[in-house]
This record gives sequence, structure tokens and C-alpha cells, in this order.
Amino acid sequence: MNANKGKPLLVADEYTFKLNKATTTTKYWICTINGCAAKVHIDLTNLLMKTAGNHSHLPEKEKIE
Repeated sequence: MNANKGKPLLVADEYTFKLNKATTTTKYWICTINGCAAKVHIDLTNLLMKTAGNHSHLPEKEKIE
């Protein structure tokens, strides 16, 4: 899914994440809501490695199309 001014978005459990950083082994995604502490780490084959933090808001069903 692409939105967020052409940057990639990740959708997981009705929450959206934006790519924050990518290294040679891991992509680091952060929640698109400012101030939310939820993060997801994914390896280069798009397998979930780790989740961190909790969402401080409800899912954003209306944003997901």
C-alpha cells in the first residue's frame, strides 16, 4: 500500500505504519499516528521479527482502503 506522499505504508491489524529506517537486514516501521509508541521490525523477506510498544489509539479502519 502506498500513500503518505509516495512513501510505503504497512498495514497490520487495521493499524498503519510508515517506514522509519531500513538496514541491510531489517526494516523498521513506526505507527503513522504522531506520539504513538507502536513499532514493527520486519526482515528483508517481509517476515515479522518483532513488535514493540502499544498503540495509544483505536485502529484506523477509515484510512485503510
